[in-house]
Amino acid sequence: MSATYADALTSLTPNAKWSMTDDTDFETLSWYSTDIAEPTKAACDAEIAILNANVANAACQQQASALLYATDWATIPDVASTTNNPYLTNQAEFIAYRNIVRGYAVNPVANPVFPKQPIATWSS
Repeated sequence: MSATYADALTSLTPNAKWSMTDDTDFETLSWYSTDIAEPTKAACDAEIAILNANVANAACQQQASALLYATDWATIPDVASTTNNPYLTNQAEFIAYRNIVRGYAVNPVANPVFPKQPIATWSS
């Protein structure tokens, strides 16, 4: 879902009075606030870009967190302990995978390219 001019106006001027007949067409804006300056179309376009990036970054962060949660088990020390049978033989792959995914959780981006999750390999 993309942000609209109505979203941008609400973000830029939360206390302003205005109306629009089409929230995707800036030209339909009627401005009623005399004490708040009307934002320009350029300012609204820039705000829409920021709002859309924020949504995309939040989705990236949520997906990264879910992927980390799904592989938490692979970081438990006894999972890879050779004193246990079976034990995880490719824990290092999971750790490397999680380091990349954690980067997206901490520094989300709009279009992440998540690595492929390793397949657990167990001793026999």
